Amino acid sequence: MKKIRIGISKEIDFKLEKYTQRKFIFNQIDLNNFFYDVILVTSNSKIDYKIINNCKSIRIIFIMSLHLLSKIKLDKLRKDIKVLYFDKKSKKILKTITATPEFIFGLIILLTKNFLKIERISKKNVWDPKKTAEFSFNKMLSQSTLGIIGYGRIGKQLASIAKNFGMKTIIFTKKNNIKLTDIARKSDIISVNLSLNNKNKNIINKNFFSKMKVGSYFINTSKGQIVNYYDLLKFLKKNVKGAAIDVYKNENENDKEIKKLIYYSKNNDNLILTPHIAGSTLDSIITLQKHCLDRIESNI
Repeated sequence: MKKIRIGISKEIDFKLEKYTQRKFIFNQIDLNNFFYDVILVTSNSKIDYKIINNCKSIRIIFIMSLHLLSKIKLDKLRKDIKVLYFDKKSKKILKTITATPEFIFGLIILLTKNFLKIERISKKNVWDPKKTAEFSFNKMLSQSTLGIIGYGRIGKQLASIAKNFGMKTIIFTKKNNIKLTDIARKSDIISVNLSLNNKNKNIINKNFFSKMKVGSYFINTSKGQIVNYYDLLKFLKKNVKGAAIDVYKNENENDKEIKKLIYYSKNNDNLILTPHIAGSTLDSIITLQKHCLDRIESNI
């Protein structure tokens, strides 16, 4: 059987050796040698409809994130190219993926209990329990309010975990009358879980951070374009006690924004930076990749 040639971005690493060796050939996307049956489109893919249309062998494109649909300009794609993405057919599989809300809650624990700073103090052989305890949040999680901005799959899973800890939740979604300013004013901890679109770029900015509670915490694991990190840095150590970030506008070590965040994090104890790994457990990656390949195979 002829193998299906799939072009992938460098950040995708398929772990299904036996599965892939039988049916697929994977190569990182090369714009100078663009000959594939299928391409997987991610936020870092440097391709558009013109490049895709010029490749006569392409039969399927699999778009890994819905906000990329507008970037590709589907209406200008060749009519014989099938477009796949994680849709209603993927719902059952996606419900089993809990890596991101688990990661978010881990960040909540790290921030509010200030484990990283306490660990550093303990390694210096400083044993002053009363003083050390003062570094953590002054509330139990069961007495705290979690503001969830975006109530899709991840937001709902996060709310369920929070409920098990006895936390109160306040939700920002299209289906209720809660405003962003309500989330800022009433939440002890805030987690951004929105999908990216043209309406929500940069909506979390100085106006939002200035209204957050004194001593509150902020977490973003959704999309870097939603949050103005320069504004966040201005409010850290003011009313925002700590923050954790997993996503960035440009995920590149030479990016000015990332460099500024890293510089701040190196010199302060209240900013946790992770390299876009919230959903990256091996089992969740394999589950999604196998689903992706099954969808491709059934449509090729």
